[in-house]
Amino acid sequence: MKHSPTVLAVFGLALASQAQAASPCPPGFAMLQASDTCVRISGTVRADALAGSGRKSGSGSYRTQSGGRVQIDVRKQTEYGPLRAVIAVGNLRR
Repeated sequence: MKHSPTVLAVFGLALASQAQAASPCPPGFAMLQASDTCVRISGTVRADALAGSGRKSGSGSYRTQSGGRVQIDVRKQTEYGPLRAVIAVGNLRR
């Protein structure tokens, strides 16, 4: 099942918008409303462009590459200790 990073980011932002102001969550995390679950959404975007090659005069080559990654980190204290789940989706190949 494939999900685009944009869809995951929107879903995560919707969850984070329900977070409470004061929480026992680590820095960078938001607590979900009416629960003790902490969520953090992070990501990376990369873009490269190369024009010409210098080896051939008059070369009109142009190449672009781009990539992105979205990561959702969920943490919760359970009776057995801390529980952590991480979902990372994306492509940052060079």
